[in-house]
Amino acid sequence: MPIQENEEVRQQSEVEESAHQSETLLPLFNAAYDDHMDKLDNLQEHKAEVQDKISKAENKIAVLEEKVAKLEATNAMLGELIENGKLPKIAQKIIDANADKIKTIQERQIPKLENGIKQNQEKISKLDSRIAVVQLKAEKLRNFSNVIKSFLTPDPQKRRELFRESMDGLRNSTKNLLNIDRNTAKSKLAKLSEQYEKSDSMAEKYKLSQKIEAVKSSISSIEAKIHRLETAPKFQEADDHTVDKTIAKTESEIEKTDFFAGGEIFDMDKPVETVALDSSEYLRNAEMSMEDDFNMIDGIINNGKKEERPDVPLFLEEIDFSTCDDATLQSFRESAKANMECAKEISQALSQNYDYERYTLNSEQALRDVREKFSDDRIAFVLANVLQGTSDGRISKEVKDFAKDTLQDVPELYTKRKLFLSSHAGLINLFAKTVMQAQPEKQVEKQAEKPTPEKKEPQKTRSGIRKINPNYYRQIPPEDRVITNEPAKVGAIIMTELEKQKIPFSAVETDKGVTITVSKKNESAFHAAEEKAKDTHVRLVNPEVFRQIPREDRAIQPMSEKEAQETMQKLEKDGISYSARLDGDKSAVTVRKSEAPAYFSRKKMKKLAQEVKAESPKQGGSKSKGQEL
Repeated sequence: MPIQENEEVRQQSEVEESAHQSETLLPLFNAAYDDHMDKLDNLQEHKAEVQDKISKAENKIAVLEEKVAKLEATNAMLGELIENGKLPKIAQKIIDANADKIKTIQERQIPKLENGIKQNQEKISKLDSRIAVVQLKAEKLRNFSNVIKSFLTPDPQKRRELFRESMDGLRNSTKNLLNIDRNTAKSKLAKLSEQYEKSDSMAEKYKLSQKIEAVKSSISSIEAKIHRLETAPKFQEADDHTVDKTIAKTESEIEKTDFFAGGEIFDMDKPVETVALDSSEYLRNAEMSMEDDFNMIDGIINNGKKEERPDVPLFLEEIDFSTCDDATLQSFRESAKANMECAKEISQALSQNYDYERYTLNSEQALRDVREKFSDDRIAFVLANVLQGTSDGRISKEVKDFAKDTLQDVPELYTKRKLFLSSHAGLINLFAKTVMQAQPEKQVEKQAEKPTPEKKEPQKTRSGIRKINPNYYRQIPPEDRVITNEPAKVGAIIMTELEKQKIPFSAVETDKGVTITVSKKNESAFHAAEEKAKDTHVRLVNPEVFRQIPREDRAIQPMSEKEAQETMQKLEKDGISYSARLDGDKSAVTVRKSEAPAYFSRKKMKKLAQEVKAESPKQGGSKSKGQEL
């Protein structure tokens, strides 16, 4: 599927050869810019060649259509002469030969040429997309070069104007490139989804589902970047003071950027994209800071100093919206609203306490400002929520560990609704370190209070399901989970054995059975515990036969252990493959359905059928959805 250019991309002016020959970029970017121009020349030359092929094919089709018209006219004339007796009937062979020629032209030659034209038109569409990308990359690089030139401009007004124009241009070209990336990713997602629907292999479906999730994640990331650029203030509309702050901050960050980190002198696209995104955030923060200052001054003049309301309690309890009372729901809503307000307050505090001239952050004062409105617990939770799962290299390991520890026992309901700070990652990192240093005693207390996996009590739900270590389940990536369903008694023995060996696990326990989850690295230890448990409580006979019989072909007959032993003897005597579970009155024997009538009594088979029929509605109503942790 060809990538469609959006309106803004189409509005981009084409880069002319004369333009790039006279271009005056900074020496650092000349090589990369010239590389883009060379690619553009090659692409446009290739496009011209493909268009020439299309023109030639269209001319051939016109010639063939003219030939068909002449042959049809000739056949019409010959047919009339034969009818009037002016030509012998042998002339019919000429008409038939012409008809064959017409058929060949219309059914073979012209369709072949039309198919070639279609393929070449698709090539042109792809070439147009590639040309648009190269043009935008060149445009982005040119704007970025001008951004740096603005830092070197001595006249303040000219510096601001050049910076404004260049940053707005850089942001537009970056946004248009991201739109193309998004369209490409969506096309890829559509193809993967189609492959997934057509596939009958569970293994293939699993691989495709992994790829689909990765592409979806990529699309979300791209759309988040586009949103940041679209919602950021325009540089042309910003006042001089705000622009000066943004220039200083942008210049500082560019000095720290390694544009050749990827090892390729021409691969500057990603670091320049980062500059465009971050500068938009600097501008947003600077404007928010100015607006807050004006609002504060205006408010004090008109109303006196505003009295701060106390923070509402932080609410992070497990909640069932279908059964909870109004008071609980109100507490949840108020706390969620306070979390969003706290995130905004942190962003404002970081902006207000950042010195744009000296490039320093007074993080202690920023924390004091936020503490005036919000508790330490809420501040820590909001920071941890913002930073959860981040791979940003600007966030230190100790801060990432702090975020992970803070959210360890927090229900998923509160972590999947991610909060956002409109501040630079470096400032957030400094602020988080200050928060950590300000409450070391609380961190120690929290660690001391954490129950060990052995002592964790099961969490009961209203449905009677008991969850054991649910947080551990969420910590394991889906691809690393090993999930096994066990009978209740066997599961209890397995869990006891895992606890003895200090192997972490998660479980969902019901009266009928237990679903146990471990990580892949502990899979062998789990199976060892499983075998030990089954040897202790349940004896499995020929379990490999059970796995070999297709599910739809299994005939499973529950019976007492004594009856099972007798049935097994008969089956072995007759050389019939079987599997059995010896577990007292809950024993069972499994054979193929075709062999069941000879060994399972009609009475028992009928009884089994009645039991299955009677239980089927219940099973339909309480069908397991897997381990819902």
